[in-house]
Amino acid sequence: MLIIGHRGAGGLAPENSLEALRAGVEADADILEFDVRLTKDKIPVLVHDFHTLRTHHDTSIISRHTLSELLERTQKQPIVPLADVLNEFFGKILLNIEVKGRGTGKVVAELIKANYAKRASDWNNILFSSFRGSELSTIREVSTHANLSLLHSENPFIFIAYHRKLRLSAVGFHRLYINRLAVEIAKRARLFTYAYTINRPHTALLLTQQGIDGIVTDRPDRILSEVKKHAD
Repeated sequence: MLIIGHRGAGGLAPENSLEALRAGVEADADILEFDVRLTKDKIPVLVHDFHTLRTHHDTSIISRHTLSELLERTQKQPIVPLADVLNEFFGKILLNIEVKGRGTGKVVAELIKANYAKRASDWNNILFSSFRGSELSTIREVSTHANLSLLHSENPFIFIAYHRKLRLSAVGFHRLYINRLAVEIAKRARLFTYAYTINRPHTALLLTQQGIDGIVTDRPDRILSEVKKHAD
């Protein structure tokens, strides 16, 4: 079972911050997951919501402000440009970039292609994920080597059609809608399967018994501790 730090390690530090990503590494997460949106000047930054109210106590709409404006407005907990994350972590740990909003996937993929993925194998350092098949499609247009994951909310079988079109590498299952048959189909297609967001160790263990390959969690330290207990 692989442990995927949700929004870095959102239960150990402010979500989608450099501190959370570093906490995920310290907690021995196998993969760091985080969300990316575009600013007004098309700079990818780490943030889940389309605004900064919940995470930064500011009322800015991400797409309506430039990066410099957002940095000025979020000084207490600065919003993080994706480039800062890639400069620190690319090639050191697998990064799961969930692209949010229309057009984000292409910009992010082009940034990585231009500055980080110099060889085909370099794309193995990134897993792109999205609920939008259209976003994954634009990433595939940028690189035939990109690793793509389709997320679903309610229909656990929706990945099948997209896999035929996009050659997915993984599928993310919502914890409330995991279907054993869907997992079996995904595994027969050699897709990496993972479930989100799981913070109870008991649930994580049950899901791995059902064949799930990875667990997305806010507390990778807690999940790993429990897994080690059962392994001993």
